[in-house]
Amino acid sequence: MNGRIRGNAAQAVKPLLVAIDQEVSEVKELERALSALVSADEDAALLQTILGVGLITASTVRAYTDDINRYESAKKYAAHAGLSPWVQNSNKTIRHGHTTKRGPVELRTAFVRMVMGMLRLQNKTDGYRLMYRYRAMKKSRGTGKSIIATARKMSAIVYAILRRKQPFDPSKMTPDPRYLEMSAVARHYVLAA
Repeated sequence: MNGRIRGNAAQAVKPLLVAIDQEVSEVKELERALSALVSADEDAALLQTILGVGLITASTVRAYTDDINRYESAKKYAAHAGLSPWVQNSNKTIRHGHTTKRGPVELRTAFVRMVMGMLRLQNKTDGYRLMYRYRAMKKSRGTGKSIIATARKMSAIVYAILRRKQPFDPSKMTPDPRYLEMSAVARHYVLAA
C-alpha cells in the first residue's frame, strides 16, 4: 500500500514539474528578448555595473527612467520613484511620515531589488558605507524601513551614475576611516550612558 501512495504522489506532482519547466523556458525566452532590446543601451549597461543588479532590474529602472536629465536633483528622482517620505508642514511644525509611494510600483520594486541584491552579495558589499548604514538602521528601525531607506539612497546612486554616464565605482562606497572611528566612539558613549 505504501508503494501505491508514493506512485500516486509522483503522478500528482508530474504535471506541476512540467508546468515549472515550461515557465522556466518562457522566462529564459523573455530574458533573451529583453537582452536584445537593451543590448545597445548604454544606461542599462551602466546600471548593471552595480553589484547585485542584473538584466531585469537594470531594464526596469531604464524603462521607467527615460531621461535622467528631466530630474533636477536626486531627491526629485527619488520622489518620482515614490521613495521620498511624506512631509506635512504646518506653521512651525514639520512632520515626516511613510514613503509617498507615488510613482511606478515597478521602479520602486527595482530599487528594493537592488538593495536585496547587495544584501545577497554581502561577501563583496559588506564594506560599503551603504551597508553599514543599513545594518545600523536595521537595529533601531527594523528591516522593512531600513530596506526602503537604503533603496532611497540607491536611487541617488543610480541618479549619479546615469547623470555622469560613469559606471559604478565600488571604491567610492568604502567609508572614510574617520567616520568609522567617530561612529565607534559614539556607540561607546551611547552604551556607557
